[in-house]
Amino acid sequence: MKKVLLFMAAAVMSVSITFAQADDKAAKKAAKEAAKALKAEIKAANKILKEAQAILAMPEGGNLNEANILIQEAMNNKHTKNNPDTWNAAGQIQKRFYDMENERLYLRKLENPEATLENPDLFYGSLSKMYDYFIKCDELEQKPDEKGRVIVKYRPANKEQLYVNRPNLLNGGIAYYNKGMYKEAHDLFSQYIYVADTPILEEYNITAETDTFMTDIAAYYSVLAGMQKEDYKLALTHIDLAKKASTPEMKANIVRYEATSYLNLGDTLKWIDLLKAGMEQYPEDQYYYSNLISYYSNNNQYDELMSIADDMLKKNPLPIFRFVKGYIYQNNEDYDNAIAEYKKAIEQDPTYAGAYQNLGICYTNLAQKESDASTNFKPRSKELKASQEKVKGYYREALPFFEKLRDLDDGTDPDKKAAWTTGLYTCYYMLNMGPEFEEMEKIINAQ
Repeated sequence: MKKVLLFMAAAVMSVSITFAQADDKAAKKAAKEAAKALKAEIKAANKILKEAQAILAMPEGGNLNEANILIQEAMNNKHTKNNPDTWNAAGQIQKRFYDMENERLYLRKLENPEATLENPDLFYGSLSKMYDYFIKCDELEQKPDEKGRVIVKYRPANKEQLYVNRPNLLNGGIAYYNKGMYKEAHDLFSQYIYVADTPILEEYNITAETDTFMTDIAAYYSVLAGMQKEDYKLALTHIDLAKKASTPEMKANIVRYEATSYLNLGDTLKWIDLLKAGMEQYPEDQYYYSNLISYYSNNNQYDELMSIADDMLKKNPLPIFRFVKGYIYQNNEDYDNAIAEYKKAIEQDPTYAGAYQNLGICYTNLAQKESDASTNFKPRSKELKASQEKVKGYYREALPFFEKLRDLDDGTDPDKKAAWTTGLYTCYYMLNMGPEFEEMEKIINAQ
């Protein structure tokens, strides 16, 4: 019985070895076929690349559109997409498109000096792609091969092309900006900035200090392009570089654009920080303090507003900050202090319409408070008579401020007119100034 079992076990082992040998043979065959297929794939991919290169090498340039189709395949093929040759050929094709448009423009200008690009999208589009492709070629070319060697073939010629043609990226951005094509303008301005920092151009030492076009045109107008498009993330792309612009006016504008962008992006805290910084830097620019005043007053944060006004008065005692203090006192019904601050503002600026308006309102509010208090006095009493005289006294105080506001009105602000007509109407009525009251009544009715 044991002999039979041993025999059966030996038979099973023999069958297993036979099957293993068959599997191994099949695997080797499959591997050989896969290697053959891979080799064919690589050959086919390289053939497409070589066909594109062959078209480029033709004396007349060949069919560039056909070459472009072929190179697009090579750029997307896993076997050729990491080959510097592919991206160099792609860049060369785009350079040919670009040169052809440039030549057409030159010939047209011989006939008409005012001629412009026939196909600006092809011209600037090809230029932009040329940069992308040559830079990609350079990145791949700097990678060591399987033997650890870095073989550079294309950088010397390509870097010169990128350096010489870089100004046209800027020209393209300007052209698109003037056409209202703000996204396209932003893209070319951005490319003008980014390529300066690529390894292929590093020997030219292009910086914001050596190339002010980067700050004064590319960065500055990329911000403006984002603002025009109301794409505030886009506007902030190069905001820090734009702050290095060479003129004080441009620098001041950029601070404001940055604040506006963050406000529109819903970042209120950042907006407030930028308003405060802007107010410190440009204390005479109404944008910063008017927005801060509106924000804090709308949110009833008067302590914060008073602190800012006091701080700014120490650094730059502009009348606006006196006005702000007066406004806060007025909202707290502290009319005496409000009046004092408004009068100081007028001393500094005799044409400060807002201060005249609020002075008139403060006095009419005091008159109303006194009038309300007089209801507690007995009829025909000395107290009532004194109170009524006090009321009239407040209206007499208010009158010249509303009259001055009327003198300052140039007719461009309907709110200003509404303020002085309402104020004078009330004062004339309360002071029994019949003819003046009738005149004001006619003006109001005519509105």
